[in-house]
Amino acid sequence: MSGPAAGVIAFLCLFSAAIVGAVIQARLPVMAARGQANGAIRRGVWMIAIMAGIMLAGMTVYLKFHFDTANRDVRAFSFQIVDLDSGLRRMGPPAEPARALLFRYAARTMKDVWPESQPRLGPDDTHASRLYTDLETAIARMQPLVEQDRSQLSSIRQLMREVGRARWTLDERAGRALSPWTVTILVLWLMVTFGTLGMSTERSRLALGMLAVCALALAGAVFLAVEYADPYQGVIMVSGEPMRDALFSLSD
Repeated sequence: MSGPAAGVIAFLCLFSAAIVGAVIQARLPVMAARGQANGAIRRGVWMIAIMAGIMLAGMTVYLKFHFDTANRDVRAFSFQIVDLDSGLRRMGPPAEPARALLFRYAARTMKDVWPESQPRLGPDDTHASRLYTDLETAIARMQPLVEQDRSQLSSIRQLMREVGRARWTLDERAGRALSPWTVTILVLWLMVTFGTLGMSTERSRLALGMLAVCALALAGAVFLAVEYADPYQGVIMVSGEPMRDALFSLSD
């Protein structure tokens, strides 16, 4: 489920629970809303509200950290791509086939991570893993023209391994970091809270308006949590600008 859809559903559920609570309050006898039982219900509901608040806050902080880490991973991967290309440039003409493969590999990776992007791809550039293997082979076959290039070639091979690890890190950040069951349970807890607030709040437009504002605020928090759960899809996503800049640098 997308973030906007989750936010809208959360708002409708919470505000509907408040309306249902207000309707139930209107049909209860006056004495039914008083007494020790009512106090016990309120204390129980506040316990649920506190648990929901703690869960929502912790979930949002964790998912924001997950999102920020993915953003740093993209920047690190882009920098390593540019650094590897710079090393290949210094090797001269023997590194030109490897440089071409590096560009194709980076473009394919960008297309895989950001499907809506439009990098320059060849007809055979369909699998990043195959391009990575071809790039590894091309670098392994490179022979230095002079003795001073041997240390440079060793650095290039080390950078190649780092690029591979960074690419796997991007894959690890992709996908859902948030279970739908977690969101469902959280919304149910909040519905119980809003239903009780509707039962105990004075029936007026001002009270209902405040409940709507509170529901909107919590729905916004659910929206953010769901958006942060997948850094590469949705309304809020990690920018592909570092990768575009890297591809521009590689195309020089």
